[in-house]
Amino acid sequence: MFGLGKLAERRRVETEEAGRAAEAALDALAADDPDAARKALRSAPKKVAFADIGWKLALASALADLADGKRKPGLAKLVEIVASLDDTSLGKDDKGYLRLFALYRAIEASKDGKPPAELRAHAENFRFDHTLVSSELKTRFPLKKTEAHAEAAPPPMSVPPEADEDDPF
Repeated sequence: MFGLGKLAERRRVETEEAGRAAEAALDALAADDPDAARKALRSAPKKVAFADIGWKLALASALADLADGKRKPGLAKLVEIVASLDDTSLGKDDKGYLRLFALYRAIEASKDGKPPAELRAHAENFRFDHTLVSSELKTRFPLKKTEAHAEAAPPPMSVPPEADEDDPF
């Protein structure tokens, strides 16, 4: 009635576009390309509700700032995101996981290894069950940075020619 269906459809389409832009930005950041991440973020719709998918866009933007070496704006965005997580429809455990993720990224980005006091205040007294955190969050926002080129396991030892069948060497 009175265009509400069109409005809801437009909002759904904008949310999907923003989700694709955030995923593209996170993929670019995983490939260590903050410029491509910024380009992907610029393609996102401008007015997206923070509670819907805006938190993901803001988090990708903060991570792009940190990857570019823009420490202060990146940390300020992380603090703002963590403070606004309660406005989202994410579960309690997902919010706790994202708070911890932001805390880890702030520690990595800070000069002295300490996150901002505002971020510590938000992340100080919370708990979450890691088994209840969505697998999408765990894969897109890993707590630990992993090596892209992990060392392969050494080949198994060969049996010496003088070893007997029953001899374990």
